[in-house]
Amino acid sequence: MKEKFKKDLKYGRAGEVIVATYLSLQGMQIIEGISKDEYNPDYDLLMYSPKHDKNLKMEVKTDDYVSDSSDTGNIAIEIMFKDKPSGISSTKSDWWVYYMPNISSNNLWMMEVSRLRKLIKDNISELKVVMGGDDNKSKLVLIPRKEYSRYFGIDTIVKKELKKEKEDE
Repeated sequence: MKEKFKKDLKYGRAGEVIVATYLSLQGMQIIEGISKDEYNPDYDLLMYSPKHDKNLKMEVKTDDYVSDSSDTGNIAIEIMFKDKPSGISSTKSDWWVYYMPNISSNNLWMMEVSRLRKLIKDNISELKVVMGGDDNKSKLVLIPRKEYSRYFGIDTIVKKELKKEKEDE
């Protein structure tokens, strides 16, 4: 279990760096969160937004289980862990970012935390709630992407492999 957690943490960290890089290319400035030595329990990234003229705390979730060939069409949002509020219920972040690197298009979904909480609360009777995560100890709300896409900011992060050029001799 410890090895799986380390792998998930490393993968999540890589997703945070990719999202931070993407957001910086959109005009935001990285303030904190991409150094492996930086850790803040309240958020994953701190980004300065010129549009909002303030720093925004970002919670980044990287979903490596979904791919083009195994897509359920849902976003899984944790609301409880071991019967205690967690995930979207307890985050101190301003924005929720859901990144699915193994999906080829529309793989980045974003929403203000306050709006996502309201969306879940207002639609909980229509949303599926399941147990999942490690040892099925997390309560998750499944949000059908197609049905709720109008509420999210959606984009595609295109991954390209960098090829090392051969040195001329």
